[in-house]
Amino acid sequence: LEIRFGFMLAGLLRRLVRSGMRHVPDGQVAAQQAVLNALDFSPATVLRATANGFFPMPKSSGTVEWRCPAKRTLIPVDDFHVRKSLRRVVRSGRFEIRIDSAFDQVVAACAERPETWITPELSEVYRELFRMGHARSVEAWQNGELVGGVYGLCIGRYFVSESQFHRVNHAGKVCFATLFEILRANNFLLHDVQYPSGFLSQFGTVEMDRDEFQKQLSRALIQPARFELPSTTIERVIDDLPNASEKSSNLHRNAEFASR
Repeated sequence: LEIRFGFMLAGLLRRLVRSGMRHVPDGQVAAQQAVLNALDFSPATVLRATANGFFPMPKSSGTVEWRCPAKRTLIPVDDFHVRKSLRRVVRSGRFEIRIDSAFDQVVAACAERPETWITPELSEVYRELFRMGHARSVEAWQNGELVGGVYGLCIGRYFVSESQFHRVNHAGKVCFATLFEILRANNFLLHDVQYPSGFLSQFGTVEMDRDEFQKQLSRALIQPARFELPSTTIERVIDDLPNASEKSSNLHRNAEFASR
């Protein structure tokens, strides 16, 4: 059933990518935004927009604006930086990591900020995308309580991190580190974080031109992938990753995850 679903999804996304919005030159972004803005904000619209390199950003008025920046911020799947301090936290085993056990709670917790772009309408659409199998969460639990998490859109071998939260120090970072190893272990091609942020810069963000992002996105969307914890323990996997201090700093570093 999983394989059959994967091929069905791949076929759907091929049609979306080949529909009317294949590439996104600067002069066409506004026109394509207008097309998306005319549609109801729904799971189908999110999938269509995602297949063409756009993502939603609610405005202060409550309406959703679709964005496709000239530079896209990514974290390379095969070049994830982990600081020594985070390695120690992962090895401590202080958090129980789960996948998709409390997606709605993670989204709600991410929205619990004085200023947030995660509106009730956006939350409901992403909850529906989760029920459809297009959104996932990685969670940190401690003493039976949800203390951290990250969620995002997951289509084919493309994952876009939407937001993270923590109620205990380092819980969000451990979830993010675990997410990244899930993506690497399952051969994902793109990890999109959309915009630069201080939280993300520690993990080794890079920027990609819109045209190149579109090409890689088209390839990633149509390849089915699993979303599973690696068979090797996450502590062992993290130990094998390069330390952030061992990396050169010639890649573009960025400055608050989810501040957008």
